[in-house]
Amino acid sequence: MTSSESVARSSWGRRMRVVVIVVIVAAVLALTGWLVWPSSPGPLVLHSGTADHIVTVTVANHRMGDTGIDVALTDRSGKPVSRAVIRVQAIEPRMGYSDQPVTAAPTGSGRYHAPDVSFMMTGPWSLQVWIAMGQAIDQLSIPLWIGG
Repeated sequence: MTSSESVARSSWGRRMRVVVIVVIVAAVLALTGWLVWPSSPGPLVLHSGTADHIVTVTVANHRMGDTGIDVALTDRSGKPVSRAVIRVQAIEPRMGYSDQPVTAAPTGSGRYHAPDVSFMMTGPWSLQVWIAMGQAIDQLSIPLWIGG
């Protein structure tokens, strides 16, 4: 083997070591990023009530955009209330942003679901909930924070 072949082999060997080190460093950085990346916060559960009702509101995704809202409605003794008409509206109080109220469909035993409630920006919001039972209407406002 000549001297130039020996130099070429050692140069090639150094390049391979550099490539292997770069690949290992990239893999370690990718794994570290994956492990420390924040996970989805999960649903937000809010509790409130009126003089006649206890209300539990679950916001499926409390980030900017459209999301589903679930409402569990009981009377003050804890008995599920069926046959109510529930309407939900998200209002951004600082700018006055809001969409039309969404009527929640009954899903069984005092539970209701409002699809596609819009949160158009991050920050503080107020979730307005109307509960109609016959001629009586209860209204409540639940504050929440929408993230990015």
